[in-house]
Amino acid sequence: MRSTVIGVDIGGTHITSCVVDIATAAVMEDTRIRGDIDPLQNREQVIRSWADNIAACAGRSGNLVQRIGIAMPGPFDYEQGISFISGLHKYECLYGVNVKELLAAALQIPAANIRMMNDATAFLAGETKSWAGRDCKHVVGITLGTGLGSAMYLDGCFEDGDLWNFPFRDSRAEEYLSSRWFTAAYRQRTGHNIKGVKELVVKAMEDTMVADIFKDFGYTLAEVLIKRFSKKFPRRIVVGGNISKAWNLFQPHASAQLQENGFVCELLPARLGEDAALVGAACLWE
Repeated sequence: MRSTVIGVDIGGTHITSCVVDIATAAVMEDTRIRGDIDPLQNREQVIRSWADNIAACAGRSGNLVQRIGIAMPGPFDYEQGISFISGLHKYECLYGVNVKELLAAALQIPAANIRMMNDATAFLAGETKSWAGRDCKHVVGITLGTGLGSAMYLDGCFEDGDLWNFPFRDSRAEEYLSSRWFTAAYRQRTGHNIKGVKELVVKAMEDTMVADIFKDFGYTLAEVLIKRFSKKFPRRIVVGGNISKAWNLFQPHASAQLQENGFVCELLPARLGEDAALVGAACLWE
């Protein structure tokens, strides 16, 4: 089908590929392939892992790999396909490399068949195509996970965000709004290590100290949003990423803080989840 594209979502530790019908923004569930990625592997291993995942998706669809839209974290030259990721605990091996050409070679397709965009922008593009932008001209999208992603939709146009690198306290916003902040906060308060946010969610149900960690995170999220967007605050903020699965533990505190400071805004969880980035990236071919 001419309207089908392979949408790909590449994160810090995973890759998901799925065929998307861009005419309807529908994902073809039976073609979904999800795999874990070690972002500290060498260049050849990373590219091969990505190519194998995409090729497996194409195989499930019964078609050869043709058009591909990829949602990829930055910093990145998405038009040329060159990575500038450095110092972010992931994909250091790809710095300065033309990822698009290497991946095309591994898949045995022309590089022109691959289009790429910022993962947070793809997330927001998918959400707005589905619902978030239909009655709203100013929407900000945020992804909370191993890193912090952001994008803006304003008057029909998308802009890649800079929230990850926004100066905040003694560092930058990403250090306070990512999964590593949770693990550091838990270690600081208990002296023990924990693998990630998922474990903390379980503990928060019965441990007020852990619940307070999520409360602090909510306050911090609101503080970052106010500092970054106070001059022109969005009408709606859509939040996705793995940390958003703990929505009820931090959102009420973030919303209360925004309201206390006089900012009227809908703070909403993503509806499409992981599918948002797949749909948004695939729609690069619209």
